[in-house]
Amino acid sequence: MTETVWSSTRRSAGVTCASALSILGSGSALFLWGSLFLGILNSPPVYQGKHLYELYPFKLLFIFSVPLFLIASGIRTGIGLFQLKPWARRAALLWASVALCFCLYVIAFRPFETFFIPERFVSEMESFKQLLAISFVIALFPVSIWWIFFFRLPSVKRQFEEPARPEPARN
Repeated sequence: MTETVWSSTRRSAGVTCASALSILGSGSALFLWGSLFLGILNSPPVYQGKHLYELYPFKLLFIFSVPLFLIASGIRTGIGLFQLKPWARRAALLWASVALCFCLYVIAFRPFETFFIPERFVSEMESFKQLLAISFVIALFPVSIWWIFFFRLPSVKRQFEEPARPEPARN
């Protein structure tokens, strides 16, 4: 009996790595998002003494709340993977599918951003966009493929199954 209880709650190293990656990636995104958010809040007035958040309150609320929701769901997915929750495995598959679609979109429809163009041909901003696109593709493409294959393995699915509950004793 102790053997089945122990094996039903064991988490593989791959699941632990995936959950840590989810939490660390979301934490890094939160740091970048927060620095952007604080940069906008601390910026000088743009037009007639008004700040951006005074000129476009609803647009900025949407622009800042959507990434926060995505970051929070990434952190929650990582915690759910640590706890072996079945919904977290499905959420990880969803995240991996979206990341793979994003990478394939960049590779297929923006191919000029996935390789380096010398600075004499493009501006510094265009070079920065290329570097950002290459960074996202290099970081997300292998991880998304790994997650899609890994979280569909039968051994991984078994880890996320609900443990069998013993029936109550009848007298």
